[in-house]
Amino acid sequence: MQSSPRFHYIDNLRSLALLLGVVFHAALAYGPYFSNIWFTADPTNHVAFDYFAIWSHLFRMPLFFVIAGFCAALLISKRGGNGFIINRLKRVLLPFVVFFPLTMLVLYHALGWGAEIAHEKPALFTVFQSVKEPIISTMHLWFLWNLTQFCLLCWLLQKHASLYQSILAVVVRPAFLLVALPILLTVALYQQLVPFPAPDKLYPELWSYDFYGVLFLVGAGLYHHHIRVQQYARYFIPLLIMACLSLVPYFYLMPSSPSLEAIIRAANTGVTTPEHIDIFVVIAQSIAIVAWTGVAFLAGYKWLNQFSQLNKYLSDASYWIYLIHVPILIYIQFPLSNTTLSPWLKMFVAVSATMALGLLSYQLLVRHTLIGVLLNGKRVKTARSQQQATPIS
Repeated sequence: MQSSPRFHYIDNLRSLALLLGVVFHAALAYGPYFSNIWFTADPTNHVAFDYFAIWSHLFRMPLFFVIAGFCAALLISKRGGNGFIINRLKRVLLPFVVFFPLTMLVLYHALGWGAEIAHEKPALFTVFQSVKEPIISTMHLWFLWNLTQFCLLCWLLQKHASLYQSILAVVVRPAFLLVALPILLTVALYQQLVPFPAPDKLYPELWSYDFYGVLFLVGAGLYHHHIRVQQYARYFIPLLIMACLSLVPYFYLMPSSPSLEAIIRAANTGVTTPEHIDIFVVIAQSIAIVAWTGVAFLAGYKWLNQFSQLNKYLSDASYWIYLIHVPILIYIQFPLSNTTLSPWLKMFVAVSATMALGLLSYQLLVRHTLIGVLLNGKRVKTARSQQQATPIS
């Protein structure tokens, strides 16, 4: 077993990506674009929340899967293939098996309670009443289910060492990242809604393999060829400019929000293929995904590569907070929807209260319990944790 330096920016980026999920899901309630889609869509809204949600959606989960691939390669290098897959089954699959049914039960109660107290029910409740046999969704826990699948495939791939290393060497080359990767993402997302949906079905969704699976491999390649990260960091400013410019055609070509009829049809069939596919907006979306994910990763490398007790605490707590945050948001946002507060103040209250409850419950119920061991592994002394990596993506 090899020892590895701790990549602090990976830990910090991972926690930020997860915690950004709280802000993202809270914002969905206050943007008019998502008024037909989200559980707690508020009658008072502002278009700024749409722009934030659509922008952050471009890189939040793509960045997470790049980090997950990085951590997977690190674990394989450190513990070997069998040690890697055992760790991933314990830290990724087992939490999914435990929290999926619990989250469904709590979410069911939260929505029923919200329907009773809300003065104005969100449009999505019309969908609930119209769907006869809904397709089971893994909700916001879809990332655990998809990550388990990718880890199993990575475990099989690493058994063929030469092929594994050859693939990882290719996916971090400039030509692949700038040309091949946007093309692969365009192919993957061609028949999906824009903005792209979550691959939240219990059965494998092949487009997710071509999208998140490829990004997972890029992350693994960046671990084995970390010198590439140092080289690409020199071009951070040009990449940031490119990322900002990519938003112009993306937002300009953005299709209108799905109608209730389209949402009902998708909920009944599980098919998210739009009626009309605009290849240009799909291409614009793919370029923006690559650019903004690269910006986020390199920003972390440049400015977040340091250890602190606060960062370590947030890194550990972020997993728990992400797992529980959607039901908490629902319990908070439904009462807020009955008030005349501005959407900005509602957003602040929802995010602040969710984060506070998440941190408090982590400290009291998780950090020093078996749940903490399940999610983050056994705690180690600070001096050791600064020297060794214990991937939790």
